[in-house]
Amino acid sequence: MGTSTHSKNRKRAPGTTSVHWFLRGMLGGVLLLTAINAGSYFFRTQSVADLIGENQNVSESLGFPTRVWLETSSSNSGEAGFDLIAAGVNLLFGIMLGSVFGAIGIRYRHGLDRKLAEFEKKNANTQSKGYQFSIIGLLLLTTLVAALTATVINYLKTPQLLLAIYFAGPALLLGLAMIPKGMHWRSRVVILAITEVGLIGLALWYGQSLGVPLERVMLGIFVGWTSQSGVFAFLITVTLLIHMVIKDSASDPNGKNGHASKIT
Repeated sequence: MGTSTHSKNRKRAPGTTSVHWFLRGMLGGVLLLTAINAGSYFFRTQSVADLIGENQNVSESLGFPTRVWLETSSSNSGEAGFDLIAAGVNLLFGIMLGSVFGAIGIRYRHGLDRKLAEFEKKNANTQSKGYQFSIIGLLLLTTLVAALTATVINYLKTPQLLLAIYFAGPALLLGLAMIPKGMHWRSRVVILAITEVGLIGLALWYGQSLGVPLERVMLGIFVGWTSQSGVFAFLITVTLLIHMVIKDSASDPNGKNGHASKIT
């Protein structure tokens, strides 16, 4: 009975073959290009005022390396709308970028396997132990709640709060997920998902109270959250790879540290 329960609770180990790492790299490349496409809104658009309902009649567009969407106040523009061909070009570019990342994943597969094994081992028993709030965690949570309350009170019925959701949302979600101590990473993902849905609902309700159309609020969340999440995930991944390469270079070809070992 105990063995059966243990088997049900045990999570399947992540794949460590070359195909798995190539597909992870491919997915990472496509997601990174998606984030870049979302972030291109801020470079291709004259003003972000329409995201908070200012309605300055400016041309808005996004897309990298080609423009996939354009909205303009001019009724005579035949280029406005979504360009499927440009979207296909960008997707192809993302696949090419993902192939490069996939090749890197295959190249450093053994080091990544070790990192993955260390990570899984570290988190193996955390879920069964439950979680708790440390003193620092409680302090951070109290500070976060106080800052959010002050923001809501000071900027209620003003566009600044909507901007804060657009551009501080990912940091808020990550902060809430990381505060509990001793929680398994899968549980943190659940917290992120639930809080994300709640924050999107808050943004939609608040945008409606300001008279901002639903599609404008969703566009603001997309270009704000997607670009930030993608860029930060990329930076974290690059940092991890650099750390792994430096650690491996400090070891000899046999996997032992460069320091002289003692003979016992």
